Amino acid sequence: MRQCGVAINPYASWFPGWFSGDRQEPWSGDVSQLFRILSPTVTVNGRGEPGLEAQIVQDVATYGAQLGPITDLLLALATDQEPPAEALAKLQQISQDVRDKKEAFRKGAGDRARKALADLREHDPGALAELLAEFREPPARPT
Repeated sequence: MRQCGVAINPYASWFPGWFSGDRQEPWSGDVSQLFRILSPTVTVNGRGEPGLEAQIVQDVATYGAQLGPITDLLLALATDQEPPAEALAKLQQISQDVRDKKEAFRKGAGDRARKALADLREHDPGALAELLAEFREPPARPT
């Protein structure tokens, strides 16, 4: 069924709001949607940078993948056994990958700031002017 060159979903009237085009439907985006549907999502609110934590869990190793070799090494040490070489190698690689991810994230701080400032300039130029004035002032000296 088509109207004006746009396909009309015949089930749209049965599920109002689902087919309005203003939201991303399941299976219509990146593959990670599949995992959000089929497994629980873990959100950790703690110290640190949530965006960086998400990148580490997504790109380096999940919490379980990080805890696995730690557990293997700790149990070996606790029972006076030789630490498993593969667990040590895996943990060393995870550690290096996390350091690399943190360094890349730190280097991207300027890019994130530019994007935020450009967004502010577009949507609230007055707030941008106030923010820039705040950062032009020399920092207050401790008393």
